[in-house]
Amino acid sequence: MSGEREHPAYFSVKRTMKRSCPFVLPWRRIALILACLVLLAPSLAFAKRAEAAKVEPVIYGGVRYAAPNDNGRRGYIQAWDTKTETKLCELTVYRKFINPFLEEDVQWVCIKKLSVEDGWLKVIDERDREYGVNLKTRMVKRLK
Repeated sequence: MSGEREHPAYFSVKRTMKRSCPFVLPWRRIALILACLVLLAPSLAFAKRAEAAKVEPVIYGGVRYAAPNDNGRRGYIQAWDTKTETKLCELTVYRKFINPFLEEDVQWVCIKKLSVEDGWLKVIDERDREYGVNLKTRMVKRLK
């Protein structure tokens, strides 16, 4: 029996089992891991928002209307008396819902422009949505 050869079918099964072993070719696994890291690397970078643009205040009827743009979760304006430099009121024009599964600062929407037309303060945000604020009643209305 010691001089007998192994059966050819047994030999081929043994060879096949060796090829399916996960540690035979580790460089393939390493190459796959590196390829995944290279493809996913941009998503690992932190997206930071550029600073919001400075909005020029508008003066109408002795009142200066300004948009601080300090928080992108809500777009609001402040009314200041031009003579005494006291804050008269603060009015929220719009609110932005923040998705908790996404990065917060890239979801912020700030005010881009203020102007006064026919007793209405026109507010334009970064997504070019227009809002109107009636300066007498302080009612906010979405225009576009």
